[in-house]
Amino acid sequence: MVENIESNSSNNHKTDLLNDAIITIPNQTIPKVSTFNFQEINLNYHFVNINYSSKQNNSQTVEILKDVCGQFKSGQLTAILGPSGAGKTSLMNVLSGFKTNGVTGHFQINGQERHLGEFRKMSSYIPQKFAMLDLLTVQETLKVSVDLKLPNIKKILEKEKIINAILELLNLENSRKTLVHNLSGGERKRLSIAIELVTNPPIMFFDEPTSGLDSVASLQIITYLRRLAQGGRIIVCVVHQPSSKIMQLFDNVLVMAGGEMLYSGFQNEMIDRFEKSGFQCPQYYNPADFVIEVASERAHNCKNIIKLIEQNKSIHSLTRSEDIDQVNETTDLLTKAKLNDPVITKQFPEKIQSSLWRQLTVLVNRSVLSMTRNLIAVQLRIIMHVVVAILLGIVFWQIGDDASKVLSNVSCIFFVVLFVFFGNAMPSIFLSSEDIEVFIREHLNAWYSKKAYYMAKVIADLPLQFICPTLLMAIVYFMTGQPCDIERFVMCWGITLLTAIIGHFVGLVFGSTFGLQMGIFLVPGMTIPIMIFSGFFIRIHEVPDLLRPLCDFSFFRYTMEALLRALYAYKRPFLKCADKFCYYKNPSKFLSDYGMSGDFYSNDFCALLLWIAVLNILLFLSLSWRVKRAQ
Repeated sequence: MVENIESNSSNNHKTDLLNDAIITIPNQTIPKVSTFNFQEINLNYHFVNINYSSKQNNSQTVEILKDVCGQFKSGQLTAILGPSGAGKTSLMNVLSGFKTNGVTGHFQINGQERHLGEFRKMSSYIPQKFAMLDLLTVQETLKVSVDLKLPNIKKILEKEKIINAILELLNLENSRKTLVHNLSGGERKRLSIAIELVTNPPIMFFDEPTSGLDSVASLQIITYLRRLAQGGRIIVCVVHQPSSKIMQLFDNVLVMAGGEMLYSGFQNEMIDRFEKSGFQCPQYYNPADFVIEVASERAHNCKNIIKLIEQNKSIHSLTRSEDIDQVNETTDLLTKAKLNDPVITKQFPEKIQSSLWRQLTVLVNRSVLSMTRNLIAVQLRIIMHVVVAILLGIVFWQIGDDASKVLSNVSCIFFVVLFVFFGNAMPSIFLSSEDIEVFIREHLNAWYSKKAYYMAKVIADLPLQFICPTLLMAIVYFMTGQPCDIERFVMCWGITLLTAIIGHFVGLVFGSTFGLQMGIFLVPGMTIPIMIFSGFFIRIHEVPDLLRPLCDFSFFRYTMEALLRALYAYKRPFLKCADKFCYYKNPSKFLSDYGMSGDFYSNDFCALLLWIAVLNILLFLSLSWRVKRAQ
């Protein structure tokens, strides 16, 4: 039976459990936001004449929001209602600061203009599709959130106290050891709330928190949100057709229609406002269904709808004297509390961001932990490198020192290059496409910087980039009978390692920029043509003059040249000849015919390093572009 929050006294204990857990920690060891009592300060988030337009695929600008007005206050749970296409999610994105391009209007916190950077630090946004790393447990996910968002808390017991309080508040104690991808829909919703609740933010936005849930689970979720609001927070959520029971839990309601605001005010005054404008609600009818139906018939009731819109604009004017009085009250309260922080004096608490080193450490540990549980990314990847290496060793058994099989040995080397590149590029597409949504959400919620995520991504993947090519080359090199020379082996291993790193970064760049489906198509589609200019299918001097410059941009060329020079250059003695006549008994003759003569291994090595540097820059630019695109 779903609990009734109005009558059950144990719920009041849970409502304040998080605040109690945090406030009892010594003040000097925690961020200011954790000691901030929201019930003492009345926040008023006021927005007037909000317009939002966006360019569509045909480059036409579409106006999505039109002169939207309203306000949110501390201690109140607000619902945004409206039919599909009314602009509910767009309004949520704009009000939360996640959308900034094409947005105009006035946003005020207690009468002062909203500073977007600081606003993001004191608010959180939980979208409908809340991206999380599926291979972490509930407790591990919350621990990462605590480590990143509460950097001043250093004691493990203090962190555990906060995590336990949140888990108890949202009834997730029994799921703390469960992996995220094994959670039910309701548990995932509650975990998304828990993640952002770590910093005790005074303003929280939720985009359709009940989508995909049954009526009981939906009622539970809204009940949890009401508890949070009763703690003094501003809680705003988009709700799709709430039941009558759920509707009663909301304090305020915003009704959208065609990108315009029909109503913004108390839930118990909504029906009266609509009836005064000529819309009669049938007796015993769900108020939410009624206002959504009215909003859906906007075109047929143009006159009355315009009356509602104009009335809402006049009510939420910026010049209301009661708002000015509220600003003075809040300022006096802050002065008495001696909160002199420059952010606090703007009427809201600050969420302190951790240092770059701490961000890097937490992100690297999280990535490594997640990757070790990934069957495709790690376990099968290593197994396949070993299996393919043994297969190559059997097929090309002891041909490395046979002058009659030089061309077959070249084919073996080319296959090694091909497998190492694609064996690292394709899994990286999957990894980056899964992580990018998590990165965008966490970065825009001010968890960490782009620089920290980029550095962590590079560092966390290095061990795997070292293990796979090392296993492959160690098996293939000796099974195929390559020169028993440690220097030549190290040279071949070094090039194989660089090839794996290049493949990895190519996968990351394409996966983070274009997503999973496009990435899987574009990586082979763009890299396979580059192989034509590697010197394997056609010698470099035989390529038409018009296309020859492309050979200089093919990293496959430098990989093949470096490997073949490592095996056949640097004064290698004559090869053994199993036949009566071997044309390539002299290794230098083979290199000369292929246009690879000369001891220029270092040049090829440096060219591959340059490729890695370019791909690193492209990866950082792609992350920046995705963040900008999300805004």
